[in-house]
Amino acid sequence: MEKSTLIRLKETAFSLFAAHGYESTTMSQIANAIGIKKPTLYSYYASKEELFLSIFTEVAEEYRQYIEQLLEEAQRKESTKDQLYHVFRGYITYFAQNPELSAFWNRILIFPPASLKEKLFTQISNLETGLYGQVAEIIQAGMDRGELRHSAVLDTLFSFYCLREGLLLAVLLNPNLEPRKIEAVWENIWYGIGNHGGIVYEK
Repeated sequence: MEKSTLIRLKETAFSLFAAHGYESTTMSQIANAIGIKKPTLYSYYASKEELFLSIFTEVAEEYRQYIEQLLEEAQRKESTKDQLYHVFRGYITYFAQNPELSAFWNRILIFPPASLKEKLFTQISNLETGLYGQVAEIIQAGMDRGELRHSAVLDTLFSFYCLREGLLLAVLLNPNLEPRKIEAVWENIWYGIGNHGGIVYEK
């Protein structure tokens, strides 16, 4: 079945925004890419901003649902190590297998459109805060069970995310990176945050 004009419009706009950024993509480029006249494009969206925000909202919601699923699956793992690794690897895989999606997010985070920066960052902050909270709960439970080295939860959480983002960048820069490298990096991370003495610390 042939895709509707609206679906083709969103897919094309998404690709152009990912490749060139918000400010370097024009409505004329989008219309030409899908073979419609510019006035037709405006019958779907009143402005480029409205189109971009519509796409961003959908992308952010898909990301939220995916991470929520990862966290739900992680809760069924027995050890803190397995729980955190499930979230860690799932995140890397999500973006590594979708380079265009990764490019879209990176342009927003590194080169946000000036007119939309505050609105976008507020939405991203609200989204991530809820997800960070759930990972923090896994970390806290791991410390309580003596599986994680005792430290400030937010410090461990911050380290977890920094190392995750660093590995993701390496994977994106080298798509042929061996899968075992992810496991190797994770083992080094775990060596740093795990409580290998098996000591349960009192709060």
